[in-house]
Amino acid sequence: MPLPLLLALTLQQATTLPPDTTRLRQQLPDVAVRATRRVLALRAPGETKGLQTAFGRELTPTAAVAVWHGPPDSSRVYVVRAVRVRLGSRPPTAAKDVPKVRRNFSEGAIRLWLSPGSQTGGPQPAQNLLAAPLLLTANTTAKKGWVRFDVMQQRLVLPARGLFVVAEGETTGSETYVKQRSLARPLNGKNLPEDIDFQKAKPKKGHKGVETFRCVELRRADGSSRLALTNAFPTLAYRQVPAPANSQSWIRRIRQPDKTVFWRSVPQDLAPLRKAFPEVSAPDYNYELELEVEEL
Repeated sequence: MPLPLLLALTLQQATTLPPDTTRLRQQLPDVAVRATRRVLALRAPGETKGLQTAFGRELTPTAAVAVWHGPPDSSRVYVVRAVRVRLGSRPPTAAKDVPKVRRNFSEGAIRLWLSPGSQTGGPQPAQNLLAAPLLLTANTTAKKGWVRFDVMQQRLVLPARGLFVVAEGETTGSETYVKQRSLARPLNGKNLPEDIDFQKAKPKKGHKGVETFRCVELRRADGSSRLALTNAFPTLAYRQVPAPANSQSWIRRIRQPDKTVFWRSVPQDLAPLRKAFPEVSAPDYNYELELEVEEL
C-alpha cells in the first residue's frame, strides 16, 4: 500500500475511535513535575497607632522579649527560611530630632534565637533551635528598620506547637553590664553623675512625675566603668492589639533582690499597672519579630 494512503487511513482510524476506547499516553522519562511552594511571613497581629507606637521599646542589656509563632495550617509542614526583626525609632533628644526616624543606635546589640515553647506556657530560652544565635549590631544594614537573617540552610522545621523568636539586649564588645541608674541631672560631661533620691525628689512645676535621666553602667575589660544613656541602645518596633487574647509577646523580668529570672506574657506584665492606675491607658501589643517560612 502506498505510504500516503497508509498515513491517511491511520489518521482516519485515530479520529473515529469510540469515546470509551482506551488510549495509551506516552510517558516522558526523567521529567518531574513540582508544584510551587508557598513562602509565608508569620507576623503577630496588631496595628500602628500614630504617636502611640511611633517610638520603639528600648532593649538594653539583660532585657529580653519573645514573640510566639505557630503553623498556619496544622496539617502542613513548614520550614523556617528567615528571621525578621524591625528596629523601632528612638525617641528624640532635642527638637531638631523630631522629624527624623532614628532607627540607628550607637550602644549595645541584639542577640536573636529561636526557642521552643507554647503560646500559653511561654518560651524555653535555655534552648536554641538554631545552630548559633544571630547578632544584630550597630553596623547591620536595616532598610526602613527591617533586618532579615537567612537560616534556610539549617532546614529547621516549625514545631507543631510553635516556637518563639527571642530578642535579648547585649552590651557592646567586651563590656559587661553592671546596673541601670537614674540620674538627677543630664549626663553631659559637665555634671558629676548623681543618682536621684526618689523619696526626696519633687516634680517640676506643671509636671506630675519626677524628671530623671536613665542610663546603664557598663564595665570595660580593664575594670573601669562608664555610663551610657539608655536611649542610645536599640529599640524594637511594636504594634497595638485590641484585646489581651491577640497578644503573642512575652517579656523577661528579673525579680529583686534575689535576681530570680522569669517570663510572663504582655497582658500579665501590664496587669499590676492597670490595677494600680486604672485611669491610665495601657494597650496590649506585639513586637515586630517575624518568621519567614516555606510550606512543603
